[in-house]
Formats: sequence, structure tokens, C-alpha cells
Amino acid sequence: MGWNEPGQGKDPWKGKNQPPDLDEAFKRIRDKLKTFFAGNGKPDQSTPQNSGSGLLVGLVVLVAFLLWALSGIFIVDPAEQAVILRFGKYVETVGSGPHWIPRIISSKIVLNVDRVLDYSYSAQMLTRDENLVAVSLAVQYRISDLQQYLFNVANPEESLQQATSSALRQVVGTTTLDKIITEGREVWGNQVQDTLVKTLGGYKTGIVIVNVSPQPARAPESVQDAFDDAIKAQEDEKRFKEQAYAYAAKVVPIAEGNASRIEQEAAAFSKQVVLRAQGEVAEFLALLPEYNAAPDIMSERMYLDTMQKVLDRSSKIIIDGKSNNLLYLPLDKLAGNQLPQEMNSKNKQDNTATSSDDESLILAGRDLTRPTHRQERD
Repeated sequence: MGWNEPGQGKDPWKGKNQPPDLDEAFKRIRDKLKTFFAGNGKPDQSTPQNSGSGLLVGLVVLVAFLLWALSGIFIVDPAEQAVILRFGKYVETVGSGPHWIPRIISSKIVLNVDRVLDYSYSAQMLTRDENLVAVSLAVQYRISDLQQYLFNVANPEESLQQATSSALRQVVGTTTLDKIITEGREVWGNQVQDTLVKTLGGYKTGIVIVNVSPQPARAPESVQDAFDDAIKAQEDEKRFKEQAYAYAAKVVPIAEGNASRIEQEAAAFSKQVVLRAQGEVAEFLALLPEYNAAPDIMSERMYLDTMQKVLDRSSKIIIDGKSNNLLYLPLDKLAGNQLPQEMNSKNKQDNTATSSDDESLILAGRDLTRPTHRQERD
């Protein structure tokens, strides 16, 4: 249908399907709100628009309630804990995960309870022997009970520092300066940690001590050089002791081995002498019946054997001068290689001389006799 069709003469936008005017709608809503609030929330019942204003108010209240409910939702991380307060009073402690609290009447405090915190403390203190020493240590701690940490003490960190100072003064006051500076650092560090744990447990601060690391203590400046010399002397003493232990570990086994060898040789020699003596006794006892049977013969026999043993060890040669036989005497073997070196070199150089001439030269000026009896050695 056209706009200017004959016989009509009407505006097509003014029919039944005409869209609403937005300005007019907003104006009516504004008027309704003014009427509602001007009448203290009691709109005129005779007005046919009261139902629309009540719906709008309910919608606003619902949106506000949803926003309030959503604002109470919070999530706690795995390493954290949350304390729930209701009108400022402690209610409970919750762990990791999603949680909800009613806003305005309840609140929360979330803290990391797995993180390890640390701080350093240093001061000058008097030792048991009334010497002044500068000590310092590093304390590592974490939160163990969030409720105690927040509500039992006003300032947990300050309480921890004061407890550390008290424990350190107590331990240093019962320890000598030499032990604190030189050899007892780990000992007094453990003592400070034990004392600090007991003190914090009595205060119920909700703090657990992870580690106490004592730092090197320093003597007063006026005697620092003397203490440095003392420390160096102690280190030299330890080094010399270690060297002595190493030397002893090296020498003692050798000495023990030599002693054992000498003892075994002495035992073997003793056994050898005893067995030889027993053998000689047995030999004598075996000859005794023969001697009793023929004393003269056995005496002569024993004499000859004895002379043979004696002459075997002598460098003299006895031959019979009446014999005209040519004798070959191996003087180098009989005399046990005791001839002069000049004679040996002369004999080696004289290759043209005969054996008889050599023997005449060697035996010149000697009285030679032939033994009447010779017995072969066993």
C-alpha cells in the first residue's frame, strides 16, 4: 500500500502497529519513580501504573542481592590459609579452595603459611669470662598457626626479635669467649635455637623456627690481632697432629712387620740350634758303644776327622818332599781365592810357560810334605 493512495489520506506510522516512543517511555518511568519516592514508598493505589513500579524495585533489589552474594566468594591458594572474622571476632581458619562469607558482617585475612621468612640479628654481649664479643645470627621461620600469629601477640616479628635477643644473651653469657670464637660456633648456635623454640612455644606466637645459622663471632677490636694469632696457632696444631697421625700410620706398620720378621727369624734360629744340638747328642750317643768297644781305634778315628776339618779350613798345603811325582795343585781353589791379585794377573799373562814351570815358581821356598792319610768330606 502506498503512502498517498487515493481515498486514504492517513499517515502509515499512526496506525495500530506504530512503534512506541522511547522518550515517552522513559518519561513515564521517571514520573513513576518520582511519585513512588515522593509518597514514602506508597504509591497511589488508584494509579494503574503501580504494578510496573513495584516490578522495577524488585529487580533492583535482586540485582543488589546477587552482587552482595557474589562479593563474598573468595579462593585460597594451596600455600595459604584464611582467618574468618564475624563482627571482628575470630570464627574459624580455612584452608585452600573456594569459600564464601557474608559481606559486611564477616571479613577474612589471608596469609601465606608455607613461605620461609628470615631476618638477621647482631649485638655485642658479655661472655662467661667477662669478655666483650660481637655475635650475629640469621633466623629462618614460618607461620605454623595463623590464629595465634594474628591474635595472641600484638607484633609477632618484634616478639620474635626480642625472644632471639634473650636466647642469644643467655647462651653467650654461659659460654667462654674462646669457644664462641674458635670451636663452639655450631654448639652455641644449636643452643640458641633450642632456647628460642621453647620461648616462642611459651608465648604461643604461632611461629615455628626452621633454622638458626650463627655467623662468625668477632673479638673486640683492641685484641682482634691476638685472637687471630690464637686461631692460627690452633689451626697449625691441628695440621701438625694430622701430619703426625699420617706419619705414624706409615711407620708403625713397617716397624711391626720388621719386629714380626725378627721374631720369626729368632724362633727359627732357636729351633735350628736345638735341633743341631740334639743331632750332635744323637751322634755322640751312637758312637759311644763303638768307643766303649775299641777306645784306641775310635780315638784315632776321631782325631783324624778333627784334623781333616781343621786342615780343610787352613791355607797351608802339606806334601811329601820325598815324592818325585808331579802334582797339580789348584791353589786358587784350595786357598779359597786368597792369592794376591798380582799373582793372578801374572799367571794370566804368562801363556807360554808350562804347568811344571808355574808350579815350581809358586812352590819355590816352601816346605811341602805329603799327608799320610786323607779322608773325603761327607
